[in-house]
Amino acid sequence: MATFFAISFVKSQQLVPSIDSLRHHIYYLASDELKGRKTGEEGGKLAADYIKNRFQTYGLEPISGNSYSYPYQLMRTHKDYAVVTYKENILFWPWHLYMVSNYKQNDTLFNKLVFAGYGSDAELEQLQLNGKAIAFIADQPQEAYQVIQNIQNKYSIITFFVLFTKKNVRVDNAWSIDYKMYDYMLPSDFEKLKSIKITEPWASPPSGDSLNIFYCFPNVMRNVFDKTDAELETLAKDNKNQKGQLLPAFPEPEIEIFISYSDSLDIAAVENVGGFIKGKDTTQTIILSAHYDHLGEDYGQLYHGADDNASGTAALLENARLIALDAQQGRIPERNILFLAFSGEEMGLLGSKAFVSQPPFPLNQVVLNINMDMIGRWDEQHEMNKNFVYLLTAGHQSRKYFKLGKHGLNLPSGFTVSKNPGFNEKLTFKYGSDHYSFLSNKVPIAIFFTGLHYDYHTSSDIAEKINYPNLTIITGLVYQYITKVSNNKTSYPLPSHK
Repeated sequence: MATFFAISFVKSQQLVPSIDSLRHHIYYLASDELKGRKTGEEGGKLAADYIKNRFQTYGLEPISGNSYSYPYQLMRTHKDYAVVTYKENILFWPWHLYMVSNYKQNDTLFNKLVFAGYGSDAELEQLQLNGKAIAFIADQPQEAYQVIQNIQNKYSIITFFVLFTKKNVRVDNAWSIDYKMYDYMLPSDFEKLKSIKITEPWASPPSGDSLNIFYCFPNVMRNVFDKTDAELETLAKDNKNQKGQLLPAFPEPEIEIFISYSDSLDIAAVENVGGFIKGKDTTQTIILSAHYDHLGEDYGQLYHGADDNASGTAALLENARLIALDAQQGRIPERNILFLAFSGEEMGLLGSKAFVSQPPFPLNQVVLNINMDMIGRWDEQHEMNKNFVYLLTAGHQSRKYFKLGKHGLNLPSGFTVSKNPGFNEKLTFKYGSDHYSFLSNKVPIAIFFTGLHYDYHTSSDIAEKINYPNLTIITGLVYQYITKVSNNKTSYPLPSHK
């Protein structure tokens, strides 16, 4: 076994990663042109096209027929907006209000806001309501909806603000489901949420007369009425005791409400990108992966994602080039090697989840997933020694896979392979990258990374800050690692999927 490893390495030693190629990949992927590579947006599509082009140039076989694209869909409900403005104060869905509407609109409303106590007929008769919005207190949303129907029928009011005397669990649950459905997710997850969505009239009013209902979170109306919810309830009680003299005298603030509402469904066609080097035994596959997506743009900030994860994507491409050259020079791997670039990672590992749910071959044929995520910088522990990489392994044969990385590779002098990252790194990378989708399906994993840093998920994660010499070393170590796993069947058998 040891002799085989030595011979295998000597044969491939002439091939080394190119620091210039790695730098070129990262500067393009993290450029302004790609606008943060957000899944489903133009920059993400440009990144996918770039990876496909590289795979084709290197001579990899497409993952699916004649295509390097492995498509999947994402679904969400159309994102709605509601912003309520009073003077300098702004309230908005989803953080201050749970908005419910029953007609499509894109409109700005200007209303005086009347506080109507509990919304009883006796209280309403004391007030001038025409053309105004109404706020009132309720214990439960079902009760509130009955009050709303009564007011709408009698006064043709369409805009309501409902205040609760205490935190309302039913409203919180409805808000939570709707809020989750505004984010892209896999169709199976979307349908699960849809099946538990609250469909009672207070949360999903039947279509017909126009209605805008804002269920207010605790005390958010304080900046409009200058009173807490408890003080407003006291006012309503005192109004009863004083025969309706208080509510008519209470100020009616002038509010502006911007509403953008649609009940439509957004479906995004997105893709992972994959290419094969076929092995002698095509029934076994090693997957080398990295996610190519990032956060895109937000409020004028461009998130370049040089380390996260243009660095891993660059190493994926360079390994594809090296192993393709090996194959072209007659060094055919014993097992298939699939090079897989995931989208949707920043949205919750969606690309890898989609892949493992519908793989192009049975997952029990996968020997190992080797994942690379953020391998271009260094964490706080390594300010004084930046020549390192973390290697975490889990699943079947995990100790042997770590031992290979620690003791079985030709490491440069002074370079360390560690399995002891800091707490935040452990937490982030236990569940926080695409290897977790494989581990959850009993596929062994090995992940290479260099830890978190102050530029993580900021606009300062740029190509100029990458540690290119260390990235080149790590890329070479991954090349050694995958070559050794691929070319030795007896030490790294298929995992059991019982």
